[in-house]
Amino acid sequence: MDNWTKLRKLYVEDHKAKDFLATRQRRSDAADAMEQFLAHNLPHFVNQPKFLNKIPKEEFTQMIRDKKGANLSSSEKSVINGLYKFLPEL
Repeated sequence: MDNWTKLRKLYVEDHKAKDFLATRQRRSDAADAMEQFLAHNLPHFVNQPKFLNKIPKEEFTQMIRDKKGANLSSSEKSVINGLYKFLPEL
């Protein structure tokens, strides 16, 4: 399993375990959409997630916001937070 797949899987499994969330599927869908967005716009992060260790989360969020041309949804922010949360487990 490559590092991106592992990172994404950790995020999705974490949200599936949170019974109190009413929007678990939305977070999983956001993870899929974020993966597609990154693969198209910032592929080096999907190919080598370790690059996330080199930049602060706020800078990464701003990069995505700039590429997207709009503010991020709460689900997209959750995905980013999850990526950084589980990054040390790679």
